[in-house]
Parts: sequence; structure tokens; C-alpha cells
Amino acid sequence: MATTDSSDAYLDGLEETRQEFTANDFRITRALESLLITAKSIKHDEVAAADIAARLQTLRHLLKQVGHNV
Repeated sequence: MATTDSSDAYLDGLEETRQEFTANDFRITRALESLLITAKSIKHDEVAAADIAARLQTLRHLLKQVGHNV
């Protein structure tokens, strides 16, 4: 039977990875917002701009599904 008092290297690594994972949320959010602003600023091809914006929203949704707070 396993005890919960000892340190588990896998769980410690998992938490460390989680910290790194969430530390990137700010940078990911900034990058997505920047790309969305750029997509919305496309003037001569509204279809392409809308397509890029929709893809960015899909990417944001997928990132949220895997735990990012973006």
C-alpha cells in the first residue's frame, strides 16, 4: 500500500510542469490578442481577416480545453 507522506517525483514534476504551463498563459493571451488585432486590421480581404479571426478563436478554445487560462 502506498503512503501519501513521502514525496512522489512524478507528482512533484507534474506540479512543476503545471507552474510552467500556467506561467505561459499571459504570454499566450498577449500573442493571441495581438494576432486578433492584426487580423481585424486587414482591410482589403475581409474574408481572410474573418477566417484568421475565427481560427484564433478556435485556438483559444482549444487552449482552454487543455487547461490554459487564455
